Amino acid sequence: MRTRISIAALLLMVLLALASPALAASVAVQPGNATADGFLPSTGCGCHGPLVAAWSPSMHAQAIVDPVFLTKVAEAQAEAGEETAIFCKRCHSPIGNMTGDSDGVASEVAGEGVTCMFCHQVTGLDGEPANTGFLLQPDLTRRAQLTDPAAPHPATYSELHTTAEFCGGCHNVDHPTNGTHLESTYAEWASSPYADEGIVCQDCHMSSAPGVIGPSTGTACSTGKERDNIFSMSFVGANVGQGPSDASTALLKTAASIELQSPEVVSAGSVATMTVTITNKGAGHYLPTGLTEVREMWLSVYAKGVDGAITQIGERLFHTVMKGADGSFPVEMWDAVGIQSDDRIPPRESAREEYFFEMPADAESITVFAVLNYRSVPDELAEKAGVENPTTEMVSTSQAVFATQGAKDAASAEGTTDATDTQGLSIWVVVLGAVLVLAVAALTGAKILASHKRLKQG
Repeated sequence: MRTRISIAALLLMVLLALASPALAASVAVQPGNATADGFLPSTGCGCHGPLVAAWSPSMHAQAIVDPVFLTKVAEAQAEAGEETAIFCKRCHSPIGNMTGDSDGVASEVAGEGVTCMFCHQVTGLDGEPANTGFLLQPDLTRRAQLTDPAAPHPATYSELHTTAEFCGGCHNVDHPTNGTHLESTYAEWASSPYADEGIVCQDCHMSSAPGVIGPSTGTACSTGKERDNIFSMSFVGANVGQGPSDASTALLKTAASIELQSPEVVSAGSVATMTVTITNKGAGHYLPTGLTEVREMWLSVYAKGVDGAITQIGERLFHTVMKGADGSFPVEMWDAVGIQSDDRIPPRESAREEYFFEMPADAESITVFAVLNYRSVPDELAEKAGVENPTTEMVSTSQAVFATQGAKDAASAEGTTDATDTQGLSIWVVVLGAVLVLAVAALTGAKILASHKRLKQG
């Protein structure tokens, strides 16, 4: 009897597994593992209008048509062959890869790059997070963070979609033949304090606004109920040129802080030492991150005289340098066998630089500046791709330096005078406010007395 029950229970479990979309067989992102009709283009997601609108200007939506990417992948194909180019396109059009359409030109959905129905049909990871190592089930069942989806189409909860590992499937890129880490955004996060605190990629890059951490209250669709775990499909990153410019700029400005320390008095003709400290205060990965052989983040330190003349004091570039098999560097990523150097800034860590400057012989004062700048790509690559390449000032600071103590005291006195005047004005504002309050109170009192008098007379 017990044997029969056990067999019956086993058969029931098998039937349930076959019937459940979440438990059915999944396939890897490999050519021939899907057809285009296993996906819907974003135009089929009309009930999620605001989410589609947020996705549309993102780099995910432009992944396979981005001119910078196409320029770089054309170089890769010319120098390293078609297989290298296909490897690159695998992340930028995973549906195209699965349907044998790496360029994303044979179907609307493959041309949408990293689109809705790719991400929302992922069921798991095919090994460690890297190199588009996903498993998915192209059966039009949407998977997301909602534990109780109510939709007119098949939908189910996916815990994976709430994790950083989900993003790591594309945002870790290892060389396909020698394993060199070409992009390590997920790995950088995994070893950071953010991972220990449970702050994942989605909390920063899919929040309601740059600098806001975590999901927001809202609805997943036009007819859906209000929820407290809604994420934006904006995927805001640091691509100011081709991505959503304002949001990307705002996010960059939340990433770092800067501190400048310099003597306040330096005799004319003398040389002084100043230090600049940059702290990665807002990014859960290194600064910069991604394909850091082309990303440009640099510190510029300079002095400005009262006449406006600028003197460069120093500069530092934060990036990764790849090395080749013969020990030469830098090399292109497809030729890389290792990392020659990496001086980027890890999460919540700082980089400290020391600089020297000379006080001009004929100056009473100068102002020293420290500015942290960012560009998505070098100007040369942007020119090849035919795109604009704005420079974003992430953060800056400055300090006045005087040639004599007397000049410093005079400037301080001017500042004190201004502060005293402001304080005096504030006092008068308070006094005037008090007078007005007393006047209103007196008027109110008079009205009350007049009212009582009328009542008595009545």
